[in-house]
Amino acid sequence: MLNIDIKERHQEFFLDFGFEFNPNYSTYEKSFPLGKQAIFVHFTEYPDTNYLEYNLGVRIDTVEELIHRFLPSLSDYSSRSLTLIQTPNKIDPSIPNRFAITSDFEMEEALIKAEKFFIKNGFKWLDKMSHPLTLENAFVAKENYTFKSQNFIYNAFRATALAKLYKPEDYLIVRENFLNMVEKQQVTPFTIASYLQFLSHLDQEV
Repeated sequence: MLNIDIKERHQEFFLDFGFEFNPNYSTYEKSFPLGKQAIFVHFTEYPDTNYLEYNLGVRIDTVEELIHRFLPSLSDYSSRSLTLIQTPNKIDPSIPNRFAITSDFEMEEALIKAEKFFIKNGFKWLDKMSHPLTLENAFVAKENYTFKSQNFIYNAFRATALAKLYKPEDYLIVRENFLNMVEKQQVTPFTIASYLQFLSHLDQEV
């Protein structure tokens, strides 16, 4: 059993950059006018090796509240869902997807590397992705349209909503591209119907 309390070790560091610990979701969160930034810290213990993982997320409130009116999700999910989640190694390839840890020394070393990553790249990436236009471009430009812990249909809803709300001049192109992809994906008829209903709403009311 490792002796380092990860939450305690990180708390002052993240607080210095405006992130407060949310015990309900075990995340460090920072609000901005359009939503919030979130940092997840996951520590998993196994008999031989333990793993420390980080995820970075951005939530645009208007997007999440809009799409979850049409997506089949749990009633409270829309209040805590994130628009984009990413792993550190996709932002900085020099950082591993997860740290393998077997001792307190390796844990301390990993925490130092993680904090250096956030100072150098992580916080900047969160600030960059907190701008809806940048976020919209990231979804539309993503070749495989996938991000951490998000399936294709969620990406389709979010990309389309971002275009309609924040880059309306691209909306029709984004709409058509994602509609074609949704129809080609192996998704349920109910899911396709939900997306079509969502598009109808965007076309007429937003």
